[in-house]
Amino acid sequence: MNPFTLTYHPDYFCDRQKEMTRLKDNLSNGLNSLVHSPRRLGKSALIRHLFHSIEDIKEYDTIYIDLFATKNMEDLIRTFAESILGKYYKKSILNGIKELLKGVTPTLSFSQDGTPVLSLSLKEGQVETSLGQLFKYLEDRNKKVIVAFDEFQEVANYPEKAEALLRSYIQKLLNVKFIFSGSSNHILQNMFYSAARPFYQSSEVIILDKIDYDKYFQFIELCFLENSKQIDKEAIDHILEFTETYTYYTQVICNQAFFRTENKLQLDEAIEITTSYIENRKIDYMGIYNLLPDNHKKVVVAVAKEGIVQKPSSIELLMKYKLPSSSSTIQSINALATKEIIYRRQEGYVVYDVFFKRFLERYF
Repeated sequence: MNPFTLTYHPDYFCDRQKEMTRLKDNLSNGLNSLVHSPRRLGKSALIRHLFHSIEDIKEYDTIYIDLFATKNMEDLIRTFAESILGKYYKKSILNGIKELLKGVTPTLSFSQDGTPVLSLSLKEGQVETSLGQLFKYLEDRNKKVIVAFDEFQEVANYPEKAEALLRSYIQKLLNVKFIFSGSSNHILQNMFYSAARPFYQSSEVIILDKIDYDKYFQFIELCFLENSKQIDKEAIDHILEFTETYTYYTQVICNQAFFRTENKLQLDEAIEITTSYIENRKIDYMGIYNLLPDNHKKVVVAVAKEGIVQKPSSIELLMKYKLPSSSSTIQSINALATKEIIYRRQEGYVVYDVFFKRFLERYF
């Protein structure tokens, strides 16, 4: 098996010891957790690795719910119910539906891997009742239950007053603890840091950052060695510099590098791999670039080539890249940030997608 998998595998999980310790401590202390960071840093894999480790203890049951594709409370309840059915009712799905969703008659189908798929049509008043039934079922379990709501920021966009409804149930639960995670930092900060919002100060915050350079270096080297291959130190340095140590991008390039290596990967081969990868994605990224207005194009290229932009309205930056007026550049920055093409780190603005950044550096 290629050790640089793009999906979670417990045998090929790199570091995150501090984050794992904090999450476990929060659970032991009966606290909920909020895990947030930009995309592609491994939040989902961290939660799955936590669940993998604590399920061995037999003290907890774990439920993972991905809210990314949900649009309203009905979607959340459906996804929530599917996860519980998959956990507790694999052999008796129909009995599980009767137990979990009393008074509701959903349509049941199955995906290709056998996972139950529900279609709900909740009437007025059934949303709150159905949600209460799901939480009560978990609260009545013999074991403590850990529920992870991934991409939790989607709840803020529901047409219903979803945050208040969820919070009203969650704060009453004793046997169930929660991990909320997401990647839209500004939305999550409003949800959990604003005193006017229902989830204000309801969770311990864990901000996920990039994996330590040296630890990722050792991980890559070891994965090659354990599979009877070698990689030059200079090649590892090139890969980590190219991907900026972001988990997803590093795994993608290392996956290609491992696959294409028979015995030992040299620096020149690593450079060829990163170059050809961006070349192969050229059409995709050109499509994204061409959809942008002219001012946005100029600004995103400037941010890509600078690496980090602290003051986007500075005279030096405007003149260097022939950008529009200061006010127009700021408008472009805000629009690009809303589209998540760039985002603001503590140090300044950067291009969100590292590969898109490398594309812009190369071709513009």
